[in-house]
Amino acid sequence: MTEVCQPNQTGFFHTCGQFSQCELNSATLIYSCQHDSPFTPKAGIIISYIITPILIGIGILGGMGGGVLKGPLLEMILNYSQSEATHIAYCFMFGGTLLNTALLMFEKNPDDERRPIINYRIAIIFNLAVPFATNLGSSLASFLPQLYTLILQELFLFGVAPILWEKAKNAKKAELKVSEESQKENTQNLNDSNLNQKIELQAIEGMQEQKVNILQDNNKDYIISNSNLNESLYFKFKQESENILPLMPILCILGSFGLNQIFIQMRSTNPNKPSYVGIQDCTWENDFMIFILIITNVLYDYLIWQFGTKQEKTFNQINFLPKERYFTPINRFFKIYAGGFLAGFVSGFLGMGAGFVMVPTLLYSGLIPRCASATSAFIYLMISLNNLITLLTNHYLNWQTIILFTGLAIIGGSVFAKIGYILLAKYKIGYFVILIVFALDIANIISQIYYGVVFGKRYGLDYLTHANKECQ
Repeated sequence: MTEVCQPNQTGFFHTCGQFSQCELNSATLIYSCQHDSPFTPKAGIIISYIITPILIGIGILGGMGGGVLKGPLLEMILNYSQSEATHIAYCFMFGGTLLNTALLMFEKNPDDERRPIINYRIAIIFNLAVPFATNLGSSLASFLPQLYTLILQELFLFGVAPILWEKAKNAKKAELKVSEESQKENTQNLNDSNLNQKIELQAIEGMQEQKVNILQDNNKDYIISNSNLNESLYFKFKQESENILPLMPILCILGSFGLNQIFIQMRSTNPNKPSYVGIQDCTWENDFMIFILIITNVLYDYLIWQFGTKQEKTFNQINFLPKERYFTPINRFFKIYAGGFLAGFVSGFLGMGAGFVMVPTLLYSGLIPRCASATSAFIYLMISLNNLITLLTNHYLNWQTIILFTGLAIIGGSVFAKIGYILLAKYKIGYFVILIVFALDIANIISQIYYGVVFGKRYGLDYLTHANKECQ
């Protein structure tokens, strides 16, 4: 929707904003608002670029990525339209999670320092749903008027706020309780859901050795053979669980991402640009590809669920990490899958806020706040990569803008987020991560109200109620 303006108007509600100019469009011969170049040397822009990496680092601490800056920074301060802010937020999301996720891969789980902090098994389930849901949300958002999107954003943000606040209080109580126990027992357990996981691993190893000794005394070849098999399986799974990049989970995640991208890129989301196979937007062929995408996802998801279920049945036989079951029972799998689908849809539809879904889902799945934040960051990398590919293939932003905002996000994700992680670990205030998410939720509520009032006043109600894209 074009931001139509009248030249020489004054006043906050009647101009294009402090970083936009009312200029004549030579193609349409209509005066419209054109945003200043991101390299314009204005004090407000420069200051925004200075604080952007810091804010992105804070957002990542809460498992949110850079998408949370869409409202407070891009729309309210830098005066970008909702569409422009969404596309720039994709750059924030990707840049902020890229190096940060790479650094997280080398960090250890506070419950067991032999294992990575990222829970890859939960990440598998999330990434089964994320690519398809992200593009579905993005496609739907392109047809809805901005006013409807703003209303849905507010409802979503208001609904998440009390859940986050309650979870922060519970996490604080749990960590205080664990802190008292750690002083008495000299352990590093952090919450009730996984208090004894490190001890559990050591106990299971001891059980395996005792079982072998007892069976040797019984002198029964078949039982000894079966015990040796279980012992072999146990150490195989143990080795994989301690791997920085476990092979099977990574292959499952990349398989889902690649499969979705093949069919997603066959579709067109830009009326002025067909897909790489020549399919035009607003055609039955373009809509039919959604049906093919759904069928493909159902088949692939079923195969991965079968694989995960079979693996967890083996886990049960050898008593491997008994508190970590995500594929079984099936209702647990679908709850996590639903969280991934909603996170992807929210990211594509609203251009922000996937972490508002992921972090609570991961916490309810039994992860401690620090692991939930790290796993959310890893999932965010896949979401942001999907969004970035859509951005690049449809040429919504020029290369200079993409490089600038992605670079700022990389600084935030690799420097300021790392500093934050160190401080959280040093002072043992993991619940503060959830408070950060809560604060960002409130900031986005305020910014969306601001956007609706200010942009509606400037360009009229029709600007907010007119569909972004219409098929003839």
